[in-house]
Amino acid sequence: MGTLLFLIEASSEAEGGFGFKLDLLESNIINLVILLGVLFYYGSKVVGNLLAERRAKIAEKIQEAEAKQQKAAATLAEEQEKLAQAKETAEKIRSDAEANAQKAKEAILAQGAKEVEKIKATAQADLNSEQERAIAELKQRVAVLALERVESQLGGILNDEAQQKLIDRSIAQLGGN
Repeated sequence: MGTLLFLIEASSEAEGGFGFKLDLLESNIINLVILLGVLFYYGSKVVGNLLAERRAKIAEKIQEAEAKQQKAAATLAEEQEKLAQAKETAEKIRSDAEANAQKAKEAILAQGAKEVEKIKATAQADLNSEQERAIAELKQRVAVLALERVESQLGGILNDEAQQKLIDRSIAQLGGN
């Protein structure tokens, strides 16, 4: 190490320029102390000002970030509230739609039941009228057949004399004689 210091001192003397002088009396320590004092006095102000400006900028950025965070939190809360309201509205619409669908289903079923009853009543009425018509037709046919049979039987039994007695008896019963 001593050799290294010797070489540094020798090279500075040989060049005649700036270098380290290890001799305290020759190195002009007073100039060095004054230079360091001036640098410290003015440099500390400059460095202090730079640090203060940097600190102010950092504090401003932190305040801006906190303001943005608060604004974002407020916006998030508003949007979450809107989302909750939208969900409530959607649920209400869905439940209303289900209720309306149920009412429509019941109305359609009731209408269908009425139509079925109406068709049944119409079919029953048609059946009854057809049955009555058939019965009336059968009665008429039976009456016609009975009259034809009676006329055919009476034609052989009744002669002119028997017919006259039947007419006279019928008039007597009516009170004519």
